[in-house]
Amino acid sequence: MNDVMSRSLTIASNLVIVMIVGYLLIVGRSVLVPIVLAIFVWNILNSIQVLITRMPVLGKRLPKPLSMLLSFVVVLGFVMVVANILENNLGDVMQASSRYQSNFKRMLSHIDQQRVVKIIQSVQTFLNELDLRDLFLRFYSVFTSVASSAVLIALYVAFLFIEQEVFPQKITNLFPRAKSKELVIHVFQRITHDIQAYLGLKTLLGLTTSLLSWLIMRYVGLDFSDFWALLIFLLNYIPNIGAIIATFFPAMLALIQFSEPWTAGMVILGLVLIQFVMGNIVEPRFLSRSLNLSALVILMALALWGAIWGVLGMFLSVPITVMMMIIFSQFSATRPIAILLSQNGSIQQMEDDAR
Repeated sequence: MNDVMSRSLTIASNLVIVMIVGYLLIVGRSVLVPIVLAIFVWNILNSIQVLITRMPVLGKRLPKPLSMLLSFVVVLGFVMVVANILENNLGDVMQASSRYQSNFKRMLSHIDQQRVVKIIQSVQTFLNELDLRDLFLRFYSVFTSVASSAVLIALYVAFLFIEQEVFPQKITNLFPRAKSKELVIHVFQRITHDIQAYLGLKTLLGLTTSLLSWLIMRYVGLDFSDFWALLIFLLNYIPNIGAIIATFFPAMLALIQFSEPWTAGMVILGLVLIQFVMGNIVEPRFLSRSLNLSALVILMALALWGAIWGVLGMFLSVPITVMMMIIFSQFSATRPIAILLSQNGSIQQMEDDAR
């Protein structure tokens, strides 16, 4: 009887904690989102710095401050490129979206008259409910919200780097016993390494995917190829679903823009092939140790973080969930949660002798 009461109290207290955390995430969105973005950027900068130090010949000779400065330059250059692409393309894309959408509907109606495709009616219903202009406005609002918090995010990133330097000393003072200190440092280093490896590799693979896609779109002369390449890169952080969405928009535009079927087919086949190779061959080989999320968990994470933080939450949902799984896998009390989040129940965990 006492065991049943104890378990009931434990479950009830956990549910209360979950509700409180959920409420704080929603209410504290304006405070928490810049912090999460700062942690995201901080990990990306550390990952780039590690990649720079691994460069042949020069990498190992560069002092750490200089390699970190180069990583800042890389990120700043990327931000400037993104801003330039949005400034030059997003307005034109939104203006053209309604025209492309109506042209696509007319093309589907023509196909329906020829009785080639039986599913056209449901596709047209979907397109009637889909407002591309509103969709791109929501996409743009993500960047405006990030830009409005840019100074605050930069300050958080700076203080994270300061904290990074003094953290070992804090651990030494918090845990005077050598065994406890060694355990905490080991756990922290493992978590930091895995998260930075995931974000760094995901960013590198996303850049490769978007660059290859851009080359194909640019070669055939697809409109707004720079913008679609940027969209492909950003949606790369959303596995499975992101690839479908990233391929859908330029593929639909290719069908409308080009009168020659082989040109549109080249774009569609090229984009699908790149996404297939990167998503099913290259990415699992490099990210199999860190990205092991269940497809159901990915969908639930998208819905949950999208409901809490909107479109920005959807972009951050998978990285946040991967971070949670990596952290949960390091502790025996939370390891069952990591197993539930994983795809096949196999998680990377600390060795028994390291506990």
